[in-house]
Amino acid sequence: MYKNEEKHSVSIEIISSYIPNIATMAFLSRQEKAVIQTDAFYQKQTYRNRTTIAGANGIINLSIPVNRSSKEVRLKDNEVSINYDEQWQNNHWKSFKSAYSSSPFFEYYENGLKEVFFTHKSNLIDFNTSLLYLFLEWCEIEVRISMSQEKVIFHPTTNMLISSKEVPPLAFPKYTQVFDNKFGFLPNLSILDLVSNLGPESSSYLNLIDISPMLE
Repeated sequence: MYKNEEKHSVSIEIISSYIPNIATMAFLSRQEKAVIQTDAFYQKQTYRNRTTIAGANGIINLSIPVNRSSKEVRLKDNEVSINYDEQWQNNHWKSFKSAYSSSPFFEYYENGLKEVFFTHKSNLIDFNTSLLYLFLEWCEIEVRISMSQEKVIFHPTTNMLISSKEVPPLAFPKYTQVFDNKFGFLPNLSILDLVSNLGPESSSYLNLIDISPMLE
């Protein structure tokens, strides 16, 4: 059984991230509406352009290269563009395949993910959002996503979810992972890890996570 928590009807502000982590998806699963804030200043060392998976040698941090601005100019999130000079899509895809080709469900989702993943989008937020919608569908999360350059209700979890240095104060139930015999259970990885290993049960797993500690 999983917790059937009432959804929050107030629009919550989030920051766009590259293949969101499990905590973010659990948070979104409890919302009716969420607003992606596009006018915040872009920050390095965040999940804006990073995602985390588990491979044969442990945790792998994958980053999308972005075009840099001059030192005098700070870019807003909606101004950040992706640098395609490097073959980062091919490299990331090889990492996905290496990490999850032996998982129970990656093969089931592979074609759908590949179609969206290799679509050329110049803007980072556009690329992230196309992936977000895909995983929302696969995890059966019914939340209305909108974009805004206006400040909405700032939620204290916003920075916690986007920061790659902060650990959400949540308990993540264990599930079988491809390399858990080597590393044990690795919590709060990319949502790709969850759907590759749990498939249609991902929705139930997200509802098992008690998100109330993030709201305190």
